[in-house]
Amino acid sequence: MKTPKLWWCLLPLAAAGGCKFLVKQLVDHTEFWPNGLVKARVQLRGDKQDGEATLSYESGRPLAKGFYKDDRQVGDWIFYYENGNEMRSGRYDDAGLRTGEWIYKYEDQTPQSRGSYVGDFEDGPWTFYGPDGAVSMAGAYDAGKQSGLWHFHYAAGRPKAEGIYHRGDRVGPWQVWSESGKSRVQDFGKKAGIVLVRELWDGTDVLRRVGVVENGKPVGRWATWHQNGKSRLEVGLKDGAPHGVFVARDEAGDVIAQGVVEAGQVKPGAIVVQKGVSRPMAAGPLPAAPAAAEPWAALTAWVDVAVEQQVATMVAEAQAAVGDQPFAALVLRDSEQPTAGEPAPAAAAVLAQVDEGPMRQPAAAQPGFTIPQKEKLQKIVSEYENGPQAGGTSLFANYAPTAGSLRPASGTGRRLGLEGKPLPFTVMKGVDGNDVDLTTYRGKRRVMIVVLRGFLGEVCIYCVAQTKALAKARAKLEAANVEVLVIYPGARENEESFRRLYEEEFGEGPPPYRVFYDPDLELVTKLGIKGDLASPTTLIVDEQGVVQYAYVGEHRADRPATKKLLEVIEGIGK
Repeated sequence: MKTPKLWWCLLPLAAAGGCKFLVKQLVDHTEFWPNGLVKARVQLRGDKQDGEATLSYESGRPLAKGFYKDDRQVGDWIFYYENGNEMRSGRYDDAGLRTGEWIYKYEDQTPQSRGSYVGDFEDGPWTFYGPDGAVSMAGAYDAGKQSGLWHFHYAAGRPKAEGIYHRGDRVGPWQVWSESGKSRVQDFGKKAGIVLVRELWDGTDVLRRVGVVENGKPVGRWATWHQNGKSRLEVGLKDGAPHGVFVARDEAGDVIAQGVVEAGQVKPGAIVVQKGVSRPMAAGPLPAAPAAAEPWAALTAWVDVAVEQQVATMVAEAQAAVGDQPFAALVLRDSEQPTAGEPAPAAAAVLAQVDEGPMRQPAAAQPGFTIPQKEKLQKIVSEYENGPQAGGTSLFANYAPTAGSLRPASGTGRRLGLEGKPLPFTVMKGVDGNDVDLTTYRGKRRVMIVVLRGFLGEVCIYCVAQTKALAKARAKLEAANVEVLVIYPGARENEESFRRLYEEEFGEGPPPYRVFYDPDLELVTKLGIKGDLASPTTLIVDEQGVVQYAYVGEHRADRPATKKLLEVIEGIGK
């Protein structure tokens, strides 16, 4: 008779310490507010949240509910206002990043915004609403940056501004309106290699296609319309192929297909909608546009064409050659022309109002560490001060590499490709609002740049522990003429949530060195350490601005001890 696996682990070998359970038991755990009311009911596997979670305000009313996996939010989550009404809802992927469609609501449950995320960045069409329920702005994002045609509105939906973005910057002619409805055109010019496309249906003022061509290829978000003015296709284009969120609609404005494509490949989860019934769209490459599908035809002429092929034809329409006159000029209607003696609207003032408004939705800040995490925190701080305990056993010996991280070839954590070179950036954005130019340290001080994992709504325990360990070494680092600068990467809209939560979790107010925020992961991308959000990295730069030491963690807990860093600093220049 075969011995059951469970009993096998209880045989004498286990008593001798030779067998361990591979899966820790899942246990219920409850946290309380100082007033005795429940703060959180979570499930823990070891010291990590892993399972169903219900979070509450100090009043006892629900704050959020969803699931954790390995301390990351995953799956469907709902967040609430303290009055019990829904605030936002959506889904997190297995890496804890917002994904798919999210819906945000005002406290009275009128819509605030809705759109899709890919890897925690807005992608595809988004619509924002004012408190009166009217659209306040609408357009599309390309990996978190505004791209393609955007519309902005005053209260009650009256037009305010309209124009094209390219990688977050306004380009080309923009039309702006005063609150009285008078209009003018302001041209923002265009970058080298850029062609703006604004096509109309023949003989009308109805838009047919809008987008940007860069160095001969369509890039960013593109939009096409049916002849009746209804949206036809929203799609991202990259390297000549569809990329990002796409939405195809019929002449009535109803969705016929939507999902995500990556380098021309339809990702799992895309759907087709026919006669009100949805079905999965086949993953893989889009089919070729069939000859039977005449470009720009009404969908009623495509009745014998599969929806996947209709989408392929629409993508081909967006990518078609633009011709000699790609941009149809903006023409003001008679009613929009200022009357004699009436000043035209001040474009700068109108667009300043646009820029003051929120362009993106922040991630929800999560409650603080669990009691088991707080108990473990001091042990982690100790290892980040002095290295592994006696015997060389690390707290993190069993950690797997972070998903998406770039592992060094040597496996030691040293990134030799970054050493012996200047940093790929010189300016860092201060959380306190004051930026720093790293060139000001040249010839004066060494700089230690510590890139933490990043912010997705929670501050990771390892980042807090590392900063505490560095704080304890402050006097020694100053004596070695080293300025410590900490970078926290994350989406731009999360900066305020990060600042508040970081100081709360640090527990002693702000750390005794400057913290910098890397909005939209621009700096970590330049360093080549992007991945969930960033591989924790420590760089030591000498007085000449050259990187002398670069350590890139193989997983989110892999960070060099301050004792080791001080030894490296002492050895520089010897």
